[in-house]
Amino acid sequence: MPQSIPLRKLLIELRYKPELAFYRRMDDVALGFADAFPDWERSPLTVEIRNKKRHRRFFLAHRRSFFECDLDSQSPTSEFEFGLDGLEKVCNGLEVGELKRIGVRQWIAVDLEKPFALMVDELAARFLNQNSDLDGILSDKPTDLAFVVDYETSEGWKYHLRLGPMTRNEWFQRVLYEQNLFEQPDEDNARTFEKYRETIPENLLLIDVDCYQEDVSVSELKQGVTGFRRRSHDLISRLIRYSQG
Repeated sequence: MPQSIPLRKLLIELRYKPELAFYRRMDDVALGFADAFPDWERSPLTVEIRNKKRHRRFFLAHRRSFFECDLDSQSPTSEFEFGLDGLEKVCNGLEVGELKRIGVRQWIAVDLEKPFALMVDELAARFLNQNSDLDGILSDKPTDLAFVVDYETSEGWKYHLRLGPMTRNEWFQRVLYEQNLFEQPDEDNARTFEKYRETIPENLLLIDVDCYQEDVSVSELKQGVTGFRRRSHDLISRLIRYSQG
């Protein structure tokens, strides 16, 4: 089993064929989560339920549903399992049998305990092609960099991988957060966005893994995403070790 990784944001999205009956079923599905998700918002076309203490939410619509979680001390494995269990219940409640698309995105913030400039130098040495001809073209010192690549697994998962050094301020410019997933300062022992912000390292290594698979049966949802989680977390763990040197 891969080691625990510093996963800070998780999104699992399902897309399916729209049906008019979904609007009637969505309320019943959301009510089934009422105990674990005390905060909610209803529009004519969507239902959103939230747990601000755990920074979790489910979003339901006639074409797609998703689970989102902002992690601080939670286990990545437990959040994946919780989200998958919930989305499976959503599919059953909405009577969805086939999925047009499963999307999983993970944002990882690794504290290498190094200054930003040093991370740039070391990652450039590890990820840029050490070629004399290229050095003659890119002769200036890099001040930032990103390693970006698209892959496809033998199981049919297509994913986009981005890796590079980042500051805390840049993280919150690039990674979007919903303020209503956090408690307000006037609540007892509130888990506020400001407290969460301080848990992100001042300088960090970003690993952003965005993947999807098309045309999947709901019966294969849990097994497919669990298998991908294990594979991606093994990849992420190895990338972290490689980046550390």
